[in-house]
Amino acid sequence: MRNYFLIAFILLLSCSENHDVPNHTPGVVKVFNNLLIVAYGEGGLIITDEISGEVLTQIFPPQGMNSIDDFDVDGDLIFVLDSRGRDYMAVFSFDGDKARLVSDPVIVEGGPFNGISASNGNLVVSGGTTFLNRFTYSSSGDIQGPISFGRDRGHPDVILSSNGQAAFISTDFGIGLDIERFGVMSLYIGDELEIPSVISELGIADAGFTAGVTTPVGFPIQTAIYNDNLIVAHGGGLTIIRLIEEFAFGSTTNVDIGISAISVAVSQDTAYIIGYQDGTPILVRVDLADLDNPAIINSETLITNESIPTSIAVGSNDLYIAAGTAGLIILPKS
Repeated sequence: MRNYFLIAFILLLSCSENHDVPNHTPGVVKVFNNLLIVAYGEGGLIITDEISGEVLTQIFPPQGMNSIDDFDVDGDLIFVLDSRGRDYMAVFSFDGDKARLVSDPVIVEGGPFNGISASNGNLVVSGGTTFLNRFTYSSSGDIQGPISFGRDRGHPDVILSSNGQAAFISTDFGIGLDIERFGVMSLYIGDELEIPSVISELGIADAGFTAGVTTPVGFPIQTAIYNDNLIVAHGGGLTIIRLIEEFAFGSTTNVDIGISAISVAVSQDTAYIIGYQDGTPILVRVDLADLDNPAIINSETLITNESIPTSIAVGSNDLYIAAGTAGLIILPKS
């Protein structure tokens, strides 16, 4: 395992020799179609061929934006979000070796812990501690909107269904309601630029703040879609929600994974979750093959030099963990 960490560190250093990545501090990491994409805040995005390791390009924050803290990808379009200070969103196109700005930055609702998700012409920027913004976009990246909607308590994380018709959003429901304060809701998005309608709401016990998480994005109620299920990682562990007709919430299964979770990624029948136990960062692998009886495969302590891991992604053979000043940690999937 030590050798694997050393290889990851060498790869990070060799990447930074030719690219401007201040302090090697990745915040969000994702894998799309064999592209490894990492957000480095003021250093922008670095896009790497996940198979060969070749760095393909670096996208710097466009004029008017200070950083790129989160992003999403739909086809050759990359949607980027600045979550520091006055918040902005912009759109790039990527042709395999270079990126081009196609939609100038627009102001979006802001607040700590923002997120962004795009799918099939629909785009939602979660409002962190405020409202959400809804856009539509064309195949060339032209955007329409935004319109604002949602609760005023906050919506830190968002993920759209593959067809773009529904959004799953982590939510601060507030206090005084007959529901746990923190949880998730599903919204019907549709095709028109109008305020989405609420499908389901679910409060989750012990969800909410995980101590120490203070990045612009990465609030610890993170979701992933697995077949017809929503996998939710949160302060109380892991919750599996069955999605029934028109994206309504069905039955749920809560899994004690021994950590307060921060981020989750799913590949095939396995969920990979990063989080904390007694101040120690830990990676947990969970077998989802039997959703009525999900089983912990193993747990592994992460060496992060006391930095906070904020994001995890699954590649072809490896896991990628954004771990702040510890850089991008690379581990085998199994």
